[in-house]
Amino acid sequence: MGTPYENQILGAFIFALGVECGKTGTFMPANLFQQTPLDGTFGDLVVGADWCMALEFKRQEGTIDSEKEKWSEEALWAFETDRLLMIASRKAHLLCFSRPTNDGVGLFSVNYASALGLGTTKVEFECDHLIQGLVRLAGDTSPETSKKIGLPPGELEAYLRKLASYRKQGGGGREATWLAVAKCGDGFKFRTSSSLEQLLEPRQALARSPDQQQGRSLWRGPTIGRRDDDEREQ
Repeated sequence: MGTPYENQILGAFIFALGVECGKTGTFMPANLFQQTPLDGTFGDLVVGADWCMALEFKRQEGTIDSEKEKWSEEALWAFETDRLLMIASRKAHLLCFSRPTNDGVGLFSVNYASALGLGTTKVEFECDHLIQGLVRLAGDTSPETSKKIGLPPGELEAYLRKLASYRKQGGGGREATWLAVAKCGDGFKFRTSSSLEQLLEPRQALARSPDQQQGRSLWRGPTIGRRDDDEREQ
């Protein structure tokens, strides 16, 4: 039996995440950048609301090493010696891959830096546990901020931009747009924003700020998460 393609694996992950969110009534935006000009900055998928993670996908375990080919030796050294970047990576950046089973494939993930052979022992875990953990995290409304996985949206965005600046193909000034969809009445609505943090601002009623009173409207919709797919690569 053949191995599913990378986009099939990514699609299965998003579908499973949506099912788990639906079961619990959890809000979980997912921004898909795979095979767009922006995947060099933001990776294949960014998921989360108050706490977010970046995910890369590979077709199978044996292709993990190909991720390292995207990096020069100098870029790998810069990444590994940037202590704050390595800490952020351990919390919020994973690489997912498939492995054959008796009746199909299993999905697993490892820390992105360890997949590049940097800094830390490569520890893998099943993606169904990751999905359940992400949904539990999104539904946690406790005031404590000592989360075990993920970063606030602004911090994740800053991490991804800095990481892209180290990669050999990093750079460029292309804008990105983040997009979110949410149930609204009997239908759905789609909203965009220019940054992940703005997209995921507290989902409260549409408010009028001083800027808005001068004619500019900022979406702060309660029922809508927004994704900014127009982010700027720096």
